Amino acid sequence: MKFYELPPEVENKIRDTDSRPFIRVVLELAGGDVYIPDSDILECITTSYKTEAGGIVNFGELLLKGIYDIENNPEYKPGLGVQIWFCFGGQENTFYRFHLFVDDNGFQIQETGYLNKTTKIRLIDLSSKLDDTKLQRNWTDAQTVVHAAVCDELNPEHSLVHIIAARGGINASEINCGYLPFDIPYVMIEGSAWKELCSLAKAYNAVVECGKDLTLSFIESPYDNENEYSEESDFSLNENEITHYRFFNNNDKYANNVRLKYTRYVQTERQELWNYSDAPVWYDEDMQPYYPFTDDNRNIIKDNDYQAIYTAKNEEGKTRNVVFADSLDSEEDFVDAMEVTGEDKPVVIQYDTTTFKDRAIIQLGRDGKLIGLRKASITGRAIISETNYSVFVKDDDEIAAKGQIVKNITSKYLSDDLFEEEPFCQRRAKDFLQECLNCKGGYYLTTFIPLIHARVGAFMDIRLNGHSSYKKVRIDELTFRYKKDEAFSSEIWVTRV
Repeated sequence: MKFYELPPEVENKIRDTDSRPFIRVVLELAGGDVYIPDSDILECITTSYKTEAGGIVNFGELLLKGIYDIENNPEYKPGLGVQIWFCFGGQENTFYRFHLFVDDNGFQIQETGYLNKTTKIRLIDLSSKLDDTKLQRNWTDAQTVVHAAVCDELNPEHSLVHIIAARGGINASEINCGYLPFDIPYVMIEGSAWKELCSLAKAYNAVVECGKDLTLSFIESPYDNENEYSEESDFSLNENEITHYRFFNNNDKYANNVRLKYTRYVQTERQELWNYSDAPVWYDEDMQPYYPFTDDNRNIIKDNDYQAIYTAKNEEGKTRNVVFADSLDSEEDFVDAMEVTGEDKPVVIQYDTTTFKDRAIIQLGRDGKLIGLRKASITGRAIISETNYSVFVKDDDEIAAKGQIVKNITSKYLSDDLFEEEPFCQRRAKDFLQECLNCKGGYYLTTFIPLIHARVGAFMDIRLNGHSSYKKVRIDELTFRYKKDEAFSSEIWVTRV
């Protein structure tokens, strides 16, 4: 990932210490955007970081003069859109950086004595709303998706990114995404839209963020061959520009043996998914039939909702559970395929193959006739589950040197499609291992350089003293601190790569 591209007049000001940056705040009111006077902005702190779940989150805090409250304007309430711009010198040298929203606490008035009234506003990005299941459509309903691509903006109806985002109320036109055509045979979407998007992004090492330009971005995956992906450094800081640094180890992320575990879903050809065979019948002294060799007791005849649970065989001939079936026999085909003793066939009272995707609901009747049902079956195409499927990769040299350190990784979004002539799940496991081996430590840095175009996930170079070489690092977190009467400060957490 690269830094944001700056307008030339702004880029020229980044290292110009004679030009102090300041903040412009825009409130998105119903009647149009309203700029807060620069003199009313006392403090502005904004932070962007990557969560363990895999998504990038932005938030901030504003401190304004105490004239901004709901009594002065009823639109000053939670959910109001706020734009954060950075400016240099004249107000024409501006860069739009954050699009945030007022959190549930709203415009908080605070006062000390009678002369120090201020308004504090905490800001969040859309990820907070996407992670709140109470705000989402049908959030209690799990959604089954079959044969969808990870990300395909040309076919949003078959793109997991678009399907998940729609659960959070985001339209296809509001999404900036790459092209990841890997087929996911089956997945159950159960969590919040944000959690599911983060899980998907982590599986494909993509960047998911509710950004400033479009509502949602899902980009920068190294497995996207259609769009640019870059790990080149886009900026550098030296010892004269770094005002403070602290080194830390990240050995907690180290591992030399990775187990990538997931449930593997496989599409089968049409085959018999269920059959019913009548067991031998015995009669008691009252000539009442019973079936000593089965627990079935002819439930298909007497039960109102007999469940015909599907199973299918994999390529090795082993029986597996079916999670989704289609191309099933019609009711007419089902009856035609029955094997009976005699000419009459049972009456179909119920034959429901649509309510559930892993079973049929059946009830048959005799219509007062003596009918011997020898066999009934349902044929169709199925997606089967291979549970506890794992890919193991390790580094024997590292194990010999440091002992075995295992990391278990699970994901429900992995694909068996080929990437560079290798199943993606195996390639991803190898890349996970390299990430776990590459633990060179990290740094916390502060600088007076306004790194307003820096992005979480972007690469840059740092040099801590004149006797050392530049080190390549990746940005994991960044904070911009603006105070009206103090110097601007950029704080970044970086990891060596």
